[in-house]
Amino acid sequence: MDIPFLIILLFALFILLRIEFIFYIVYVLFGTWVVAQWWTNRAAKQIAVRRFYSDHAFLGERVRVRLQIQNQGRLPIPWVRISESVPLVLHSPNFIRRVISLPSRGQVTITYTLDCRRRGYYALGPASLTTGDLFGFAESRLREPREDHITVYPRIIPLSRLGITSQLPFGTVRTPQRLFEDPTRMIGLRDYQAGDPLHRIHWKASAHAGDLLVTKLDAAISLETAILLNLNAADYEPKRAIDISEWAIVVAASIAHHLAERRQPVGLFTNGYDPLGGRGRAIDLPPRSGRGHLMKVLEVLARIELSPDGAVPFASWIQGATVDLGWGTTVIVITPKGDAATCQALHRLQRAGLNVVLIVVGPSGRFRETRQRARHFGFPAYLAARERDLDAWRSPAPMGWPVR
Repeated sequence: MDIPFLIILLFALFILLRIEFIFYIVYVLFGTWVVAQWWTNRAAKQIAVRRFYSDHAFLGERVRVRLQIQNQGRLPIPWVRISESVPLVLHSPNFIRRVISLPSRGQVTITYTLDCRRRGYYALGPASLTTGDLFGFAESRLREPREDHITVYPRIIPLSRLGITSQLPFGTVRTPQRLFEDPTRMIGLRDYQAGDPLHRIHWKASAHAGDLLVTKLDAAISLETAILLNLNAADYEPKRAIDISEWAIVVAASIAHHLAERRQPVGLFTNGYDPLGGRGRAIDLPPRSGRGHLMKVLEVLARIELSPDGAVPFASWIQGATVDLGWGTTVIVITPKGDAATCQALHRLQRAGLNVVLIVVGPSGRFRETRQRARHFGFPAYLAARERDLDAWRSPAPMGWPVR
């Protein structure tokens, strides 16, 4: 029954019957109701919610989340009912519910674990809280103002080598032309010459030889690699679009990881949908080297999804995506099919001085036709429709077989 209505009803009964006991009940009930309303509303404003967890995880990891509910006020809170929303693919069921009490300036921590079974960008919360008094006279509901997120990186298949042959190797390769020297490749020592920088002096060897010696570095040419990932939903079979697109992302992540671990510049361009991108468009990541850049690539691959139908055709998108790439850049194109329009677009990149490699991740029924078409246009095509298609890239290269 509604408490204000009950108070009015008892007060009317007191006026009719003039029984002091009824007036006493009305007096106590009304006072309790007023205090309960004030207490509950004031206490609810002092509740703060925070989460402590690692907001990035690799596939297969288990992430522990600590949900902290804190009473920042002086008034104790008799009870608080918490309902926390969590992704169903990371936790079953997709909610956490608890009832707690909070002392003055106190806090309670609720712990749960997320099982990162699938890559993606997931929301944690917002938490819904309900609090009230002991008598049930007042109740207040509040909702956490914002939600937190966790990024689960895609699966990475370790590759010992890339069995991709092409007109130009990709990555950093040795060259007899001394365009620049690679500081990570020391091949010996030589005598100091005027103008040599001081940081090149090998002090221990110089002290042993009694003369200044500097490190001799190997020469290299840095050739960049850009991964073009086609996630246009129109190019995927509707019944297998999710599975094939997820596999395409795994292939892209594995190649990017392989190149980055070898200190080779790698970039990512995709036409997929990114929930954090402007208008849903994924940001372009030009080729860079380093662990930090690799993590940016993996973050995009964790969030990316199939673009909706009606997006720009892949063959038309390719030209704009590669306009800023330098001459000699290797372009690894990962797509579910290599139709005539796609191969013609890649042929134009080949003629513009880029080194094109096509990887088809869709069904292999018409791959022979795709490979012949690619060979006609002058670039290689490879089939990677299943994990076992990568077995040749996962085993170490035989002795004397250059890793390319």
